[in-house]
Amino acid sequence: MPWADVLIDSCRGVQTVLDLGSGRGELSAVLALNAKSVTLVDWSAENLRFSRELFKALDIEGRFCQADVTKPLPFRTSSYDVVFTCGVLEFFSDSQIEVVLEESWRVCKRKLIVLVPNALSVAYRLGKWYMERTGAWNWNGEVPFRSLKPYFKQLGAMRVAERSIASRHALKFLTMPVGKQLARLLQRALPSTVDSRPAFLRQGYLLVTVAEKL
Repeated sequence: MPWADVLIDSCRGVQTVLDLGSGRGELSAVLALNAKSVTLVDWSAENLRFSRELFKALDIEGRFCQADVTKPLPFRTSSYDVVFTCGVLEFFSDSQIEVVLEESWRVCKRKLIVLVPNALSVAYRLGKWYMERTGAWNWNGEVPFRSLKPYFKQLGAMRVAERSIASRHALKFLTMPVGKQLARLLQRALPSTVDSRPAFLRQGYLLVTVAEKL
């Protein structure tokens, strides 16, 4: 997963990491395998059970917390070097996003990383449109973003950078009958890049926003 490579790179030089909306725990497992001390937070007890089994199978350690990330988090201020969330905020309302970011900023010591679908990705948007029309879209309510910077303005002094990644992965959404032809055209139009690096013309599937405390 290219987004796992991005997280590994973003977490260099830090030790403690909090994963908000951890799902089945794969990303946190990757970080734990890279010697990070990880805490996984998810609302689903089933997801956390799977994560515990995954960590046990990989012989790695982690902390697991069942909680609603749209509510105040049960952690002290500045208790984690890095807080990240991947594939979560696109399902929340503006007011919920504000709460998640405020709490994430409170508990992080150095850096907050957010990954969401990128509204500027032509391949992803075309594929999403087609699958929604044909009833094949499985992520109801997912809203992509052009930028998350407006949400970060209220948090205080910081340095914010954004980029998109995974332009090759975006081509997988082109499942329509002419999808393969469209993918070939887009591949010719856009320079081939490693999916974990910033995508040309911001055509990556994911928008990555990184906020660092000053």
